[in-house]
Amino acid sequence: MADASVTFLNGYSPRHGSLGLLAFPDALSGEVTFTRFFSKTPDDEWFHTDFDFDCRSLTAVLTPDRRAWWLLGKNGESVEIVIGGKTTISQIPGAGLRTPEKRGYLDTIKNIAGELFACGYRRQVYRRLGGAWVSIADDILTNETGRGFFDLDGMNTSDVYAVGWHGEIYWWDGSTWHQDDSPTTAHLAAVRCAGPEDVWICGNSGLVLHGRFNNWQIIDNAGLTSNWYAIEEFNGTIYLAANQSLASVVDGRIRPVDVGLKRTITTHRLHAKEGLLWSIGEKDILVFDGQVWKEILHPDNV
Repeated sequence: MADASVTFLNGYSPRHGSLGLLAFPDALSGEVTFTRFFSKTPDDEWFHTDFDFDCRSLTAVLTPDRRAWWLLGKNGESVEIVIGGKTTISQIPGAGLRTPEKRGYLDTIKNIAGELFACGYRRQVYRRLGGAWVSIADDILTNETGRGFFDLDGMNTSDVYAVGWHGEIYWWDGSTWHQDDSPTTAHLAAVRCAGPEDVWICGNSGLVLHGRFNNWQIIDNAGLTSNWYAIEEFNGTIYLAANQSLASVVDGRIRPVDVGLKRTITTHRLHAKEGLLWSIGEKDILVFDGQVWKEILHPDNV
C-alpha cells in the first residue's frame, strides 16, 4: 500500500473547531514543488486540494457575503478558495523569483482587521486593495542579502509591525514605515499584537520581546534557549512554539508547557480562535480549550 502520510507545514483556524492545513506528502521527493491544502470542518470532515507550487502560509477572510481561504505561495502565488465556490490563483506583482523584479520569496499572509497583508524577503510587504495586491514597502526594499521579513501583525491597518532577519523591526502607521531601534540582532520569527502597547515578538536562542515601537523588554527565558517560531495570545496568556516544545510566559518568565502526551511532540505554528488554541507540528496537531490539550488525528497519518 502506498504511503499516504503527510508532513504539516502550517495551520490556521478561521472559526471554532475549523482548521486549515498546508502539507507535503511524505511519498514525494523533496525536490518536487507541491502543496496539499486540507480543511477540517467542526464536524471532523476533511477535504483537500492540491497545488503544483510551494505554499508557505494561509489565512481566511470571513464576511457576510464572502467566505474564503487564502494561501500564499513562496513565489508570490496568491490563492483564494471561496468556501463552496471556485478557486482563483493569481500572482502578486514583483514577488518571488519568477517575476522580472525577482524580489525573492514571500513567507507570510495575514488577515489584519479584515484586510490581507503579505511579507517576505528583501522587506517586501503587500496589501490587497480593490481586488489587487499592491506593494506598500517600496521605500524600505533592499538589495542586501540576508534581509527581509518573516512575519507581520497589527491591531489595525494603521498599526502594523513586521519582523525578520538580524533583529529588524519595522512599524507601519498607515502611510510610512519606521525602523525600530531593535535591542537584538537575532533573527525574529513571529510577532503578535495583543494591544497597542502589548506587542510580542519571538526569535532565535530563546528571545522574546514585549512592548511597543522603540520600547522593548526582553523576557527572562529561564534557560530555555530554543529557537521560537510562533507566538500567540490565548485567554490572556502568551504561548510559544519551538520545533519540539511549547512554552508560555508566566509571571514574566518563560515556562515549559506539558501537553500530557508523555512523548516528544512536534510543533511549529500556533493559532488561537474562538476559545481554542491550535498547535501545528510536522506530525502533530494539538488543540487546547484552556483546560486540556487534545491530540487531533489526521486521517492520512493514522
